[in-house]
Amino acid sequence: MAEVIYLTRKALYPRFGFALPEKQIAYIRDDLPECVKQFVISHEVYHLTDNANWWVWREIKANMHSALRHPIGFMLCLQMSLVPYRLRYYLQRITGRAQ
Repeated sequence: MAEVIYLTRKALYPRFGFALPEKQIAYIRDDLPECVKQFVISHEVYHLTDNANWWVWREIKANMHSALRHPIGFMLCLQMSLVPYRLRYYLQRITGRAQ
């Protein structure tokens, strides 16, 4: 059974959430609006059982799965992601420089 642990913005920055499949733990930022938090929980818990190898495909699948279940949270999450620190994070992930 997956465990969801809430952490501060500072602890997860720049992420909204993070999944550790080997431990079946999903870490979620505790300061997110409730509808976004529900979307991110669904997204990260999906990662716990996804076996895809390519990270882009994992993200597409987790986003589609969770957007269908939490469409308002998904849309607000997209809006919240259009800020410089998040855009830098995406660029770092794409170029392989994210931590």
